[in-house]
Amino acid sequence: MISVIICSRKNNIPTKLKQSISEQIGCDSELVIIDNSTSSRSIFQAYNEGVKRSKGDILCFCHEDILFRSNNWGALIQDLFSDETIGAIGVIGTHFLPKAPMYWWCSPYISQYSINNDKGISTLNDTRDYFRGNIADVAAVDGVCFFIPKSLFQTIRFDVQTFSGFHAYDMDISMQIQKLGKRVCVTDVLTIEHFWSEDSFQNQSYMAKLDANMELFYNKWKDSLPIVRGLDEPQIVIDRLNNLCIQAYEAKRVRQSKAYRLGRFLLKPFKFLKK
Repeated sequence: MISVIICSRKNNIPTKLKQSISEQIGCDSELVIIDNSTSSRSIFQAYNEGVKRSKGDILCFCHEDILFRSNNWGALIQDLFSDETIGAIGVIGTHFLPKAPMYWWCSPYISQYSINNDKGISTLNDTRDYFRGNIADVAAVDGVCFFIPKSLFQTIRFDVQTFSGFHAYDMDISMQIQKLGKRVCVTDVLTIEHFWSEDSFQNQSYMAKLDANMELFYNKWKDSLPIVRGLDEPQIVIDRLNNLCIQAYEAKRVRQSKAYRLGRFLLKPFKFLKK
């Protein structure tokens, strides 16, 4: 059985999402909805509670702003987990995480087959250059939708000691699973439509919380970074990319520093004051 665990900002999830799960999953399933309408839990706490309540042998963690667009997807996921080397399966993932506090989408090596719906405009994101059949090995999955066998939660858990809020849980759990010697993969046997806009990147509060958790992620896993999975690029290419990511992060830190802002003010005081 698959337990579908959803942390909801309301006391329930959209009817369309319920229907897309029940009508298309194609296997025994249950819904485990964590009511977070009061924002009293972090995503880490909510998902740990979902694991505790679940009865399935495969756990699906997904956002509430998606719809499933494939038939029989649950049965297909169960088939993929017959390979016991696999510890997690997502729909979007990166093959590369640098040795810098940067979120997974900064990587140029991303595998996915999914639909993004940005204010009514749907775009199919199809990047499957590194797929072998229906799966590709990745360094981390995106949290929009991913699956983990419940048996692994005897050893792993969403890290409430290190993190709070709603960012980096996907990357952190991916690293924990690989530490167990298991593979993290993405698949195209199911397609989701994600109702999400990149306008979130313009929200300073959102980005500040994201950056804070990325610093925590980096401090926790820096000895294991950079990490590369499912690529056949030469090592020199990976090394150069890692160095570029480190330089980009350092440049960002300089631009955010008080010394940099003071320098801008001294050079162009009137232009700076207009902002």
